[in-house]
Amino acid sequence: MQGVDRVRRVAELVRRELSQIIVRDLGDYGVGIVSITAVDMTRDLRKAAVYVTAFDGSHDKEKVINILNESVSVMRKTLANRLELRRVPELEFHYDFSVERGMRLSNIIDQLTPGRDGSDES
Repeated sequence: MQGVDRVRRVAELVRRELSQIIVRDLGDYGVGIVSITAVDMTRDLRKAAVYVTAFDGSHDKEKVINILNESVSVMRKTLANRLELRRVPELEFHYDFSVERGMRLSNIIDQLTPGRDGSDES
């Protein structure tokens, strides 16, 4: 399964480089603190779905995704300069709600579990 391993390696490479590009080059665009949680590549490496989470609550999620998707051409050019790929994948950004869902579930569990609310009742 060499093809599957290559897809994973390229996806991880794209994730790392995009993280740096967003921090260094898109900081002034108003995206706030953004973390790339996953990159799903097609088997032919032509398309990449990029999943992000915004940690700064003052930014609208939809606005962040729109800014990122509008900046795709700049990011692809930068990726082309940094990565040795025959073809730079088309990028499409999506908001990853799994982190928020996980935090909500964790809070619910904390509320239901006695003694897990941070206070000691000893």
